Amino acid sequence: MFTKRTLTLLLAIFGSSFLFSQIRFSTSFDSGSIGSYKLMDSVWVKRGVKDSILTLSYEIDSRFDPINPIDTALRPSARWYHFKMEGVKDKQLFLTIRNSEVIRPFYSYDGVNYTRFESVENIYKGSINKIFTRDTVYISHFVPYPYSRNRDKIDQWRVMPDVKHEVIGTSYLGLPIEMLTITDESANDAKKKKIWIHGRSHPSESPASWHLEGMVDIITSDTPFGKELRKNAIFYIVPFINPDGVIGGFSRSSSTGVNIEVNWDRPDSLTMPEIKVLKKSLERVTSEAPLDLLLNMHSQISSSVTYWIHTAESTTERFLKEQLLLSSLTINYSPYYRPVDQSFSAVAPRYFEGWIWDKFKERSVAITFETPYTFYNQNRDGAWVSTENLRELANSSLLAISDMMNLSSETRILIDNESGKGQRNWRVSIDPKNVFFGDSFYVSQKKGARVKIVSPKLEDGEYTLYRWVVGPADEIFPEDRNIWTKIEKIKVKGGKKVRFVYRSLEEGEKIDSFMLVKQSNQ
Repeated sequence: MFTKRTLTLLLAIFGSSFLFSQIRFSTSFDSGSIGSYKLMDSVWVKRGVKDSILTLSYEIDSRFDPINPIDTALRPSARWYHFKMEGVKDKQLFLTIRNSEVIRPFYSYDGVNYTRFESVENIYKGSINKIFTRDTVYISHFVPYPYSRNRDKIDQWRVMPDVKHEVIGTSYLGLPIEMLTITDESANDAKKKKIWIHGRSHPSESPASWHLEGMVDIITSDTPFGKELRKNAIFYIVPFINPDGVIGGFSRSSSTGVNIEVNWDRPDSLTMPEIKVLKKSLERVTSEAPLDLLLNMHSQISSSVTYWIHTAESTTERFLKEQLLLSSLTINYSPYYRPVDQSFSAVAPRYFEGWIWDKFKERSVAITFETPYTFYNQNRDGAWVSTENLRELANSSLLAISDMMNLSSETRILIDNESGKGQRNWRVSIDPKNVFFGDSFYVSQKKGARVKIVSPKLEDGEYTLYRWVVGPADEIFPEDRNIWTKIEKIKVKGGKKVRFVYRSLEEGEKIDSFMLVKQSNQ
């Protein structure tokens, strides 16, 4: 015979089981991914006299990529997770996610707008604790950048002025691999720098795509900066080189399990179709001359921005200097990147950069750029990575590229030291153990040594004059070296040239390029 207490207990168990049955997991959407999930505990918790809440604890394993059939020694990754839960409203959920990092990941109620979990919702490593206010929620490692968004953005960019769109090939599963060629066709191509950028060889690295999207938005924009970039350079941009991996929700591989990032030196029979497509396109755009700069866009779990700079031992001192110039300029323009964040490695033929090095040596600078998923500067109490500050970083990246490639405009004018006049008591140096523009810099032979610099004719307005502080080509250099430093403000009237004299502050001072920046563009 049932007692009232027994009946109450049975009803509670039945109610708990019924409510649990309404929690549904799914990944049947673009970039969705989960390995397995298991209910570990289900209990009603009393919060007041007439208030209780169902508490559910799940153990979730993120999904490993398939075994790599070409590089069998490479351990499959399970970094990416992106799954939907339905039936979660007003329930206390404890989610333990294994195989991947759970450092304030993201959630969304509509699959479009994503929010980071608060620190108090992710106190314990690998665990999330939250009461969701809506019935459906998406949870992901970072804000997804799915195949569908890439397609939407390409459709937006391809109809803009100065943009040419083409399908350069197809992936293993037959998805299009698309390239944008962006340049002002009314300007003389012979004088333009040629810049290649590609991204998303690793599907989980969605911060890199948000960063690259910001760059393309600026390059195609109607702003003075965007127009000058198109006037002075040709950009070849392949936003998604691994569409199969992205749409399938993989971490570091294609749908076949192959990590295409390290597939560049394989024999033809073991080279993935995506890499064949890229090689063919690169050979086409370099048929007459090498590219000047090539960027391979990635994201890393280390909480810092970085370039993977190739050592002088594996390349040359001059090539190291060129990479450090780009890195230093990016540091100059971004609060999210510091000298201590730089990374160094030997160039290797299995990577894209190694393939380019073997073909063109010093004539092309090919380098990997990494954005983090979590926070910047190894500082948990500082800025956390967001789609908004990745767009800020995109602008910093393009300013650095503009300076390095000497893409001078009417509002940002670079003046090389070699254009200086009357440079008494200065000696010319080409020492590649320093970071400088062009082929040489000056070293003063006494304090007060003078050099006269003359600009081209300038638009009317107020300008700030900067000089490049030459520093060492070291893995870590002082923060007051390899940087633009302000000298003075200059007013220009009547479209005149600016003439100014620089005097060295000490014997042995090194000077290189100068730059004038119009006030409204700073």
